[in-house]
Amino acid sequence: MNRKEIGFEFEIGSPWGMKSTCDRMRRDLGITGLKPQVDVTVETPRTYNGEISTPVWSFRKGMVNLKRIFKWFEKNGIVTNQSCGFHVNLSYKVKELNWMLDLSRLVLCFNEEKWLKLCSRTDNEYAECHIDRLILDRGKRKFANENKAFKWVGDTIEENMDEKFRSINLEHLEYNKPYVEYRCLGGNGYHLRNTVMMNAIVDMSKNMDRALPEGKGTGFMTTKVRECFLPRNKTPMIPH
Repeated sequence: MNRKEIGFEFEIGSPWGMKSTCDRMRRDLGITGLKPQVDVTVETPRTYNGEISTPVWSFRKGMVNLKRIFKWFEKNGIVTNQSCGFHVNLSYKVKELNWMLDLSRLVLCFNEEKWLKLCSRTDNEYAECHIDRLILDRGKRKFANENKAFKWVGDTIEENMDEKFRSINLEHLEYNKPYVEYRCLGGNGYHLRNTVMMNAIVDMSKNMDRALPEGKGTGFMTTKVRECFLPRNKTPMIPH
């Protein structure tokens, strides 16, 4: 199995400044390497708003630490609301595998709509749904078959991969330390919804596996392309 690494970015409101919050987390949890960030988009009733990023961990260690951090947030009066995102950064430990990911599969094999809806972030300007953007870019274009549709989708995704405010941010895959940033999670009380966040991260991990060369389980991609970019069958559906 290809081993993965993971890191997180938490947008929060805190009773303390972000640096002091990091210091307290290090003291209470023994977690080092946390970094405070300024984020002017975060607006909560708390005195201090901002972002905290974690170091890169092995996937297993990251999931364990995430549970501990969420519990600490709950016990220490941290606030997360609709202005807050929770970003998940995933990569393969073998760097070259990240450069071989199929961008079309990354986007079309992931049910970003599901997680955006569960987090009430479907209209969030900092986590725009890829498929929505693709449909808008399509205009009046018609595709006669799947191959032409797939080629257009793939070319469009590559052209726009440096646009960071997508639910799946692909721009980091071009760097020397490549990773995929999933931006679809967050929202009101996200740190209290441990099961939803964990299930989403597992789905993200599986999504990356599907995007590897010879990846399996890509049927969802075909369904998306047929529904969004090919002429629809005009035969009326039979109610059931």
